[in-house]
Parts: sequence; C-alpha cells; structure tokens
Amino acid sequence: MSRTPEQVAADEALTAAIEQALLAYGDSQAYVLTEYVVVTSQQRFDEEGNSITAIGFINRDGDVPYHRILGLLEYAATRTRKHIATDEDD
Repeated sequence: MSRTPEQVAADEALTAAIEQALLAYGDSQAYVLTEYVVVTSQQRFDEEGNSITAIGFINRDGDVPYHRILGLLEYAATRTRKHIATDEDD
C-alpha cells in the first residue's frame, strides 16, 4: 500500500506517541512495539441535527493484515472482559 508523505509522517508520530505512552504507563523497556490497532469513535451531526457515530481503526503503517487486526482486537477484548469480571472495585 503506497502512503502519502502526510500519512507516513502521521504514522511515525502515532508510533512515537504510543511508544511514549507505553513507557509512561508501564515498564515496556524490555519490549519492542511491533503492531498496534487504535480504535476510534467519531461523532458528527447531519443536516437534520441527528447524531452520527463512526467507529474506525488505525493500524501500524496502515498495513496490518486483517487476521492480525482481529487477533489483536479479540485478545484485547478478552483480557478486558476478564479484568472487568475480576475487578473488585466495581
């Protein structure tokens, strides 16, 4: 997939931001970021004032195969469900 210079710059900035967040929120120095999927939710209003929501995703360099994206999302969802089910603070 050919990317524009703007897309390359955005992908590099996003990767750097994710790496910075990983360092800030935990000890990820022993790991190398290989793939990611950022899930987005966007909202706007149509001409009649109705709310429209769009759900999307951004993956590393725009070129992570769908089977790997699904694997990342499903694994993260499973871990999140376990965390919710075992969280004693709720």
